[in-house]
Amino acid sequence: MERAQRILKKFSKILKEQGAGPLFTTFKGYVTYALYDRWKVRRLRKFPPRMVKNRILFETNDDFTDNCRALFDYMVANGYNKKYELVWLVHEPEKYKKYQAENVKFVRNFKKNTTIRRAAAYRYALTSAFIFYTQAFNWIGMARKGQTFVNLWHGCGYKANKNNRKVFFDYCLVPGDVFIETKKEFFGCSSRKLLALGYPRYDQMMKGSDAARAYKEKLLKAADSDRLILWMPTYRHASSERLNEETLNNEFNIPILDDKERLLAFNNFCRDNHVLVVIKKHYLQIPYDFGENVLTNIVYLENQDLEDNGLQLYEFINCSDALISDYSSVAIDYLLLNRPIGFTLDDYDAYTESRGWVFEDPLEYMPGEHIYNVQQFEQFVLDVKNGKDDYENQRKAILAKTHNVTDNYCKRVLDYFKITV
Repeated sequence: MERAQRILKKFSKILKEQGAGPLFTTFKGYVTYALYDRWKVRRLRKFPPRMVKNRILFETNDDFTDNCRALFDYMVANGYNKKYELVWLVHEPEKYKKYQAENVKFVRNFKKNTTIRRAAAYRYALTSAFIFYTQAFNWIGMARKGQTFVNLWHGCGYKANKNNRKVFFDYCLVPGDVFIETKKEFFGCSSRKLLALGYPRYDQMMKGSDAARAYKEKLLKAADSDRLILWMPTYRHASSERLNEETLNNEFNIPILDDKERLLAFNNFCRDNHVLVVIKKHYLQIPYDFGENVLTNIVYLENQDLEDNGLQLYEFINCSDALISDYSSVAIDYLLLNRPIGFTLDDYDAYTESRGWVFEDPLEYMPGEHIYNVQQFEQFVLDVKNGKDDYENQRKAILAKTHNVTDNYCKRVLDYFKITV
């Protein structure tokens, strides 16, 4: 009864917000699942099809992105797809026709307009020798002999595991040895499962791309600016209520700039100094709402903006002149570029109480300007504008502790698992 009420509530919401067409699609998804997919999934689990030894499966939270995308692109560019079948689980396979290549498949993961996985997703998951993913793959509910589940993950930073979430994998990647201990506690797993190989997306970040550089120039020209600072706050108010961190409650739900006056004054300060600040929202964060305030030098960037310009996030990160972050793992990643980092810490005490840290002294692992107010924020902007950098040696010291550096992260990962051309 309770499940039926949840479904009816969902239908009502879809009808109200999206209309009759999407409601019909959702209803059809539930019906076809009940009539076909549910039975098929049970049978697949009970009598799994024959394993395909050269099949490799990819899944990411946002389709076709992040570490899996970087690894996939490298494999196709270097001819691995001539030997291996590369399969992606995605929402809309038709979106990725231009990426079709020999032995490459895009398979619809969910029933349309639902979170119900199709039987085809289970079939490919149960028959793949390697499964690469970046969040969790618990939904499969079983692992077969001869399968290897590799969680490429999505970053190692400062935050503790708030919800004691359990994530299933055979192996999980971390950037360097220091994170073997922190992630062992985070996941509740043995250190044997944690591999300090670094992330495939680091190759994208270190190289960048012509498309990313062109997009940067477009943004700078529109703002009449000479420098681009990328601001990547971690989420506080998440799209999923259980993930919320109620550490920041201000008009815009963003650090430091906690009211209209400060927001506009900071924008004007950046305009006068020809510096553009690009805010990249964390995918879990509910959208920021700056109301009707006209901002010339603070730009709000969504994943869709990157997709529309044919970019991956880590390609674009390469183009930035400096980073502003807080407790996000991107600050650890950014150390590889050896460029200035500013850390907004106005809710540090509240975050300590709410979530906690993987390091005994997380500030020790934040080699950059520690920003608690607007004046310090503005000084950081000025330092970037003037090329002043007082933290290079600190960054190098923390880099040595946090990263196992190489010049080809994708190849190192594939070589470890004996996936060769």
